[in-house]
Parts: sequence; structure tokens; C-alpha cells
Amino acid sequence: MIKTLLQKLPAGVALGMSVVGLVFSPTANAQSIRQEFEGNFTRTQVSPLLTNFSPEDTDYSGFVLFSEDGTLEDWQISVDGLELDLESGLTLDGGLGPDLIPTISFDLSSPSDWDLSVDFGIAFDAPRYTLQRNASKFTFIGEVGRAGGYTYQDSSITQTSVPEPGTILGILAVGGLGLIVKLKEQTNS
Repeated sequence: MIKTLLQKLPAGVALGMSVVGLVFSPTANAQSIRQEFEGNFTRTQVSPLLTNFSPEDTDYSGFVLFSEDGTLEDWQISVDGLELDLESGLTLDGGLGPDLIPTISFDLSSPSDWDLSVDFGIAFDAPRYTLQRNASKFTFIGEVGRAGGYTYQDSSITQTSVPEPGTILGILAVGGLGLIVKLKEQTNS
């Protein structure tokens, strides 16, 4: 049924649908990349004050969504053993007044290497977290003021990069055009 419908569809209409799909694809000109990651961190360094509070190993997961020019659009990090859930738009109530809104910095040196820092301020106990991805290694650093900090590393990661849906729609539109043209050629042969 679908094959019959595709064979009856004029090539001009199919081409028009493909062009519309590309033009109205929200990320056709500026593609966004979503890198998802998960794995297991091993502690490599810890302040003596935090030795009993930070596990030797912990699972982690999350994602970063950024544009080709290195602008961070969305992000999330979860570290199970530390009971830590960080995401864009979060605040931290330090118990000393109003919520602290973090400063986020994101540095992109290549499509696969980046550095995400989440800094909750300059108070002595306000934490700063840094997640780095360099080649095939993730490093997670937590600094907690005077209590010191900890560093976790993972050299065997699972990571995927997928284009955002708008780009996928454009690709599907072009692929659909190719399929229709091929079916028409088979019908005319």
C-alpha cells in the first residue's frame, strides 16, 4: 500500500517536501549535538577530611547538549555514590540566606573534548564541580571549600553523540526523496 502510494507521488511533490523539511528544520544551519555518557568512576585523589565520605567507586551518567559554536544549551550530571544530581537551572540552598545560583562555564576545544564547571559562589563552603571529557577519559572533580575535594576518573567510557530531532527530520526528508526516486526508476524500468 505504501509502495503504491509512493509510486503515485509526483517527483516534484517529493522534492518540495524534502526542501520544506530542510528549510524548516530548526537545526539545519546550526546543528546541536547531544553527547550522552555513563560509566564508572574510580577515585584517584581525596582530601583526608573526605576519605570516609567519598566512595572508592561510583556510577555516573548524564549528557551535554551544545551547538557547533560551543554554546552550552542543556546539561545534566548524576553521580550515584555521591548522591549528586546536577542539572541546568538548579540552585543550592546553603542555609545562610537566599539560594545560590551557580555560575556555569563550558569550554569546547573539539567536538569530543570539553570542560563543564559548575561553581556555586565564593563562600568557604560553596562547592565547585568540574566535569572534563578529554579523548577517551572523563574526570570529575568536586571541591568543597575548606573540607578539601576529590577527583574521580574513568578511562573506559560509554558515550554517544546524536543530532537533535530537527536535523534528523532533514536527513529523513532527503532520504525519503532518494527512496521515492529509486522506486520511480524501478517502476519505469
